[in-house]
Amino acid sequence: MKVKKLISLFLIELDHHFSITKRRYSVKKNKGELVSLIAMIASISVLIIVYFLFYFNILNTNLKVYTEMDIQQLFLTNFIMLSGLFGFFLGAFVLIGEFFSNKDLKVLITLPLEPHETIFGKLFIVLFDQMIISLLLLLPALIYFGIYTKQSAVYYIISIIVFLLSQIFPVMTVLLYTLIVSNFLKRFKRKELLLYLSTALLIIIVAVLLFFSGNTFSINIENSQELPDITINPDSILSRLAWVYPPAFLATKALSTIGVNQLIWLLMFLGFHMLLFVLTYFLGNRFYYSFYSILSEQVSSKKTGANFEEETWFSKASNPEKALLKREWYYFLKTPAFSVNGFANVLVFPIMIIIFAIIFSKIGVPEEIFEQILSYNIFIVGMISVLSSSLNGLSYSCFSREGHLLKELKMLPIEIEQILKAKIIHIYQISSIGFLSGLIIGTIFFKLNFFEFLGTVLFSIMVNIFLNLTQMLIDVSNPYLDWDNPQKAMKENVNGLFATLIIFGFLGVFGFLIYKLVPIVNSYVLLSCLSLLFFILNFLIWRLLKNKTYQLLTKEL
Repeated sequence: MKVKKLISLFLIELDHHFSITKRRYSVKKNKGELVSLIAMIASISVLIIVYFLFYFNILNTNLKVYTEMDIQQLFLTNFIMLSGLFGFFLGAFVLIGEFFSNKDLKVLITLPLEPHETIFGKLFIVLFDQMIISLLLLLPALIYFGIYTKQSAVYYIISIIVFLLSQIFPVMTVLLYTLIVSNFLKRFKRKELLLYLSTALLIIIVAVLLFFSGNTFSINIENSQELPDITINPDSILSRLAWVYPPAFLATKALSTIGVNQLIWLLMFLGFHMLLFVLTYFLGNRFYYSFYSILSEQVSSKKTGANFEEETWFSKASNPEKALLKREWYYFLKTPAFSVNGFANVLVFPIMIIIFAIIFSKIGVPEEIFEQILSYNIFIVGMISVLSSSLNGLSYSCFSREGHLLKELKMLPIEIEQILKAKIIHIYQISSIGFLSGLIIGTIFFKLNFFEFLGTVLFSIMVNIFLNLTQMLIDVSNPYLDWDNPQKAMKENVNGLFATLIIFGFLGVFGFLIYKLVPIVNSYVLLSCLSLLFFILNFLIWRLLKNKTYQLLTKEL
């Protein structure tokens, strides 16, 4: 009976999470929805085909190197770890949103369900999402390795088990951490925000540890002294990796051994994951419902004070544009899923640039190549600052984040232009962190002079405005308003996919044009012409954005 109840809970949660029934109904009623769905599937299909063409080339190159060194099993270890680490970094905030911010918890908590049953239902949804990472990174590697090394049917059976359990360790690690930390956060006021921040701290700590321990667990193929030790005793590296990522060690052993040893390692792999489920069962029953109940009480107690504060924004004495900006900041900071993701998005790319800068400084770039790169320095620095600020997650969700509050925005006696200005100012206040960070890092690394710096600033601002307005245009044309978890408005918003494709597609084409034009046109002349071109484009997109916003705010929702 309990198994049937859990299966029913899983299916209901799955239907609710992906809005399967609702989408099916809306597609039948509105043919426009069907066109959008087909366009989305077509875009994703093209992206997947292009991705796998490059990815199989990477797999082939890596496996050939490992085969020549007779350490093929480390190939498996690397890709199992890679998919797990991606799952850890990308799934942490999704898990918190699903477990602590989802509105369906108000219903689930009233049902005759044990805390661990609710947890397993939620965990199933998070793991279902995370399996996309394993589907893209791990499964092709396992299949390719099996074909390349002509493995038996037993290998493929174990590969399926490894694939299906690949995201449990990273997701469970975050879940166990949040359950333990939530017990200590009960006495604080901003519990949900502190939970997000503590999880962000965990991610930063893990990233720093991985960065500084990279030399310990990496293989330097060019080091002739290191190669004999690896080829003679590859198990020494595996034993070191076991302390960093146990599932990768156990799975590699289960996939690379034969006979009774293979069965023993497989049972140890399964036993390790069973232990994680037991820990989740124990901690979930103790901490989950109690912490969520306190969160719910805290939210309800704030409603009265929040309503009073909202009334003071739009009093006669207040300025409409300032009031709207206060409103943007209030809802942004009030919702940890928005604030943490927003600040994280503008900080991730600059941190990656710093790491790559450190790596390149240690490796050393040949002087001829570096001089050739310097001829494009203005545009490279501009690209860095533009990417650091345009990948903010706020532009493509500017109206989606409103959700049901869009009705409130429609009722305000305020001009469309004032609403857009408030949203744009708010976006640029946050994205300026990434913009300035990328600009400073690029200027220092490429040693720009004063005039190059000024030209780069002007150019970057024009391109940045262009990309952010384009993302806002995408969102206002098709906002995702019917979300039950604020995390979905940013992380599970299809507009984010289209925006990312546009940003990288645009920068790819634009970078190619710059590469061709710089040798034949003076950099300063090219910079001035492009800045003027984007100024004109920004004006045209702004007019279109106002029209689309007017249509959105005047139609019935």
